[in-house]
Amino acid sequence: MNRKSFKTGLVVLSFMSMGAVVKAQKKNDFNNPGLTHYLNDEHSRYISFSGYAELWARYTQMNPGSLINNEATSGASDLSLRRVRVKMTYKPTEKLMFVLQGGTTNVNVNAKASNYFDLLDAYAEYNFSDKIAFGAGRSTWRGLSRFTTGPLNTLLYDLPAYATSNAGATDYTVRELGAYVKGQLGKFDYRLVVADPYSMATADPKLNVATFSKNSPGKDFSGYFRYAFLDKENISTPFNAGTYVGKKSVLSLGAGFDYIHNAMWHQDVNKNTVNDDMKNFAVDLFYDAPLNKEKGTSISAYGMAMHNDYGPNYVRYVGTNNPATSVDVTQASLNGAGNAMPVIGTGNTYYVQLGGTLPYFNKDKKNLQLQPAVGMQLSDLKGLHDNAVIYDAGISLLMNGMSSRLTFDAQNRPVFENDPGNNAVVSDRKWQFVLKYRIDFN
Repeated sequence: MNRKSFKTGLVVLSFMSMGAVVKAQKKNDFNNPGLTHYLNDEHSRYISFSGYAELWARYTQMNPGSLINNEATSGASDLSLRRVRVKMTYKPTEKLMFVLQGGTTNVNVNAKASNYFDLLDAYAEYNFSDKIAFGAGRSTWRGLSRFTTGPLNTLLYDLPAYATSNAGATDYTVRELGAYVKGQLGKFDYRLVVADPYSMATADPKLNVATFSKNSPGKDFSGYFRYAFLDKENISTPFNAGTYVGKKSVLSLGAGFDYIHNAMWHQDVNKNTVNDDMKNFAVDLFYDAPLNKEKGTSISAYGMAMHNDYGPNYVRYVGTNNPATSVDVTQASLNGAGNAMPVIGTGNTYYVQLGGTLPYFNKDKKNLQLQPAVGMQLSDLKGLHDNAVIYDAGISLLMNGMSSRLTFDAQNRPVFENDPGNNAVVSDRKWQFVLKYRIDFN
């Protein structure tokens, strides 16, 4: 842990200690006082504290050639911290808000260099009215699709694979330094963002295959626009709920974009370097509603279609919280090490998700119920001969609403290799099983 990260952790933990002794008026899912201290009688000024932790116990069938500490392995079990977050929100006036968040991501036994507590978010927002607010700093505010900004009450064990697929390429843990404008106009809400993408590329341009450029890219322009046919959704934070577990009736239609000039490059047949713009567009539809409020039953559904243009034949393979340390290149598939799979690329991606809550085990306490869900991603990418199809099926035990839940997920992913004609085809499929516990505090 470096000194800067350690100091950041101390600062945020100090704020948390302050919040623990605050007398608050609101109750959370545990029926305890919330960590919000109001600064005036009207409750329009406050300081609040929140956060969460996600613990994974997992078994992964590894991609061909995967190594853990230079030892070949076909399967691995591990324990990891997927995410830990600590957040402070300070609203000193009715118009001004400041957000500070720290945490760590993907802490597993093989990620020896990333086990630190880091500053993630630090941004301020000025609210002119419900119709327009302006913010700037480092944050996850961005456009494109509903889940691009990261997780909040996910229906399955984690976000769908495509949602944050540029993570680590143009951003840091889905965060960029930028400015945004947002607002709600009746049933319509919007966000427009301009940010400075990070430059993390190390590869030289390849023949007819786009990669992220080592040169300085242009600004990252993104936006997301949504219409609420039923209940309106909260836009006070950048995150969008994956489910309301029947607490609201929501039917929303969204559309968005993400554009970076000269984000990519490749070589043409004459070995000239050609710059490529990143141009992504998406539309999605989200539905979440109660079926029987007394029994606690609800339904949640989501569908998304996205067109991505990163340049010729671009495919990105990502292993979330990857348990592998390296790969034997003589045996490796196109996927690479561990649990990596194709998550995005030039072409079209489609995603559907369906789930809901079953009746309470005890209707009087209303704090114990099951939530089954399934999801499927299909990507038709120019750089792959076969479609990339990823399946997820899981079930959650909600112990204190969404604030304390245990989730089991089974995921099946494709493994790609080049056939004799140099076409990227599916040669195998692998499983990953995750048991996740998440606890929220607020």
